[in-house]
Amino acid sequence: MPLEIQTIVGYNAAYSNYIYKNKLDSYKNEREKKNLNGCGEFTSEHLNDKDDHHKICEAVILFLSHLNEKQNITYNNNTYEDIIYKDNGCKYLFYWLYTHVKSNEQPFKNTLILYNQLYKIYNEQHKGLNIFNEYINVMNEHTIEKLVKLTDMYNKLEHFYEKASQESEEKCTSDVKDLYTKYLDECKYGYDYDFCDELKNFRKKYNSFIRKVVKCEEQYLLPPVERFDTVSNTIIPFTLISFISLILPILYKFTAFGPWIRQLVFKNINVLDNINEDINDSLQIYERENDYSKTRGYNISYSS
Repeated sequence: MPLEIQTIVGYNAAYSNYIYKNKLDSYKNEREKKNLNGCGEFTSEHLNDKDDHHKICEAVILFLSHLNEKQNITYNNNTYEDIIYKDNGCKYLFYWLYTHVKSNEQPFKNTLILYNQLYKIYNEQHKGLNIFNEYINVMNEHTIEKLVKLTDMYNKLEHFYEKASQESEEKCTSDVKDLYTKYLDECKYGYDYDFCDELKNFRKKYNSFIRKVVKCEEQYLLPPVERFDTVSNTIIPFTLISFISLILPILYKFTAFGPWIRQLVFKNINVLDNINEDINDSLQIYERENDYSKTRGYNISYSS
């Protein structure tokens, strides 16, 4: 990916996923088998029949070992544990396994089962020491589903980067927008705030690229993420009305609010009565003057 794009878009999940994918695919596609403990006889009913189950097991064990070895990063002569690389690597491993799981049999659930089977082999036979528990145990079928959707979007975004770098009339259009809009509807009427936040992050990166790199018009930007909480929008007004209808009689009867409102009401009634009297008096005066004017006019006409 061009440096200009990386700099403008900022942290790029698509680019980091590209690194993880290349590493996993390279492990899987190595001709020589490593004969790693636990993988020699490994098979899974959830993996596609066309895949080499033994090689997938080896790829996962080698990848987890890679994440474990890449423990630290150095910045300003200080050393920090590279938590982000491990966390994102564990998440991407879910997606990578998902692409090798049979799609006709609860793929998210079966991906989770397969991941735990391979992680158990890593811990028991490769001294994993459960080091990735904090990253893996937070995953469930729901989070895997959202992870797959987000990763699919970032993969399309990566493809869009490559296409946009080539001068063409279609540099501003992509199927990313359709996919984003589809997931945006899920966000608006759902209750997954994390998923909505991730869509916001994705929109920010995509729109930044559209504006600053390919320099396309506003019509090509992704729409904002605005959640619509149907339950809250229904319950809150109803609750407020119920509360007001209950509290007003109590305030009127047992507090100083009652005499105050009565005084205010009677005062307004008196004001209205006075206004009505003034209006009636004015009307009577107007009617008398009008009758006199009509009579005088008739007499003048008659006299002449």
